Amino acid sequence: MVGADPLHCSARRALLATGPSLWLAGCTTAPPQPGPLLQAPAVQLPGTHQMDLRDPVSGHTWRIWVQRPAGPAPATGHPVLYLLDGNASFALAAQLARNGAGRPGELRTDAAIVVGIGHPGDATIHPAERQRDYTPPAPGGSATAQAGGAEVLLDFIARELQPRVAAALPVDPLRQTLSGHSFGGLLVLHALFTRPTQFTRYAATSPSVWWNNGQVMGTAERFVQAHAGAPRPFRAQLQLRIGSLETAEAAATPARAAVQRERRMLERTQALAAQLRALQWPELAVQMEVLAGEDHGSVMAPALIDALALAQQPR
Repeated sequence: MVGADPLHCSARRALLATGPSLWLAGCTTAPPQPGPLLQAPAVQLPGTHQMDLRDPVSGHTWRIWVQRPAGPAPATGHPVLYLLDGNASFALAAQLARNGAGRPGELRTDAAIVVGIGHPGDATIHPAERQRDYTPPAPGGSATAQAGGAEVLLDFIARELQPRVAAALPVDPLRQTLSGHSFGGLLVLHALFTRPTQFTRYAATSPSVWWNNGQVMGTAERFVQAHAGAPRPFRAQLQLRIGSLETAEAAATPARAAVQRERRMLERTQALAAQLRALQWPELAVQMEVLAGEDHGSVMAPALIDALALAQQPR
């Protein structure tokens, strides 16, 4: 090296000879400083509003998110997608809706209003509150502090939330979708079978059909019996999604396999779809799909894409 300092070169060779561990150790003695990146403002979703809304009847408070559509209103009004577990699902669904609104005109679907229904706090999932709110009351029973509050939440949505959304934005009353996963999917099924006119489209992902010894299966049977005559006083679509790995054979541990074997999620959901399809009611369209390679947790994201597509379908 022309003009190099021999002492500097010797020191450099000695340092390199010690190996990468000493070199790296010397580089990491001082902890990194946050710098301007983590001092920047928190992220906000464009066109999105959030509030904690207290139900004057039950006294419960739910966290509500609403995203204004990123596109013009159709002549019939915007479709609305109501999402349970909003803490976990709203941000993804809202961004998917914005992505769709930005597509070329010939590929663009009707701009949807996305409404998240969750619980106050920063946790992604609130186990105690969602069990309280998403499970139906036992036959002949009422809601408790731990479970059975499905009717309480559905009443709140009908009495407080849906009117507020309709007052704020032009909505299509024939394209009102309720979507939920797991316990949320159980609530979606309960809503369809007990009040099929509150929404027009229902998206249940991996619904907890095992709850209370398969109670919702009996609710489905009573729904069928109650509407056996024609014509039915409703028109509804049901979208069912479940992961192919939600079986005992695909469970990661023996303990999980025992739970799956007892709950029979895939078997019961397929049986429910078959029961409803066999009715061949023109007023009730049932679409069931098993998503390959997905388990109970991972199925939520791809099913959310399908739920948004269901909400945006033309009349």
